Amino acid sequence: MAMTFQGTINSALAKRVDVAPMSLIVHCIGLAVSLAIVLTWTGLPRLEELRNAPLYTYLGGVLNVGIMVGVAYAISKTGATLGISAILIGQLGTAVILDHFGIFTLERIPISFLRLAGVVLMLVGARMAINK
Repeated sequence: MAMTFQGTINSALAKRVDVAPMSLIVHCIGLAVSLAIVLTWTGLPRLEELRNAPLYTYLGGVLNVGIMVGVAYAISKTGATLGISAILIGQLGTAVILDHFGIFTLERIPISFLRLAGVVLMLVGARMAINK
């Protein structure tokens, strides 16, 4: 639910200020909220903990900008149902591949007929949902 609302709200903001400024505004607000949460509940991580994390683990922030911009753009061009359907199918397909190869420390879960059938059923469901 949150992703659909977030994408729709971000799309509305992007229509008023454009996509790149929307991303900056949303990330600044997210930074403020995240900082408040960290300072209130967990405290900042130690420098040693940050140094020990593999470099690829810091790509989430970069990917988040692409995700935020992509979702807002997709929803503004296609509407919430088609935009979110395409995103979810892409996410599920990518997740099956990441699991199959055990990428980024994931447990290796081989692709199976049942898992592929689930992706196909999601495609069918999305096709049904986008009909007007």
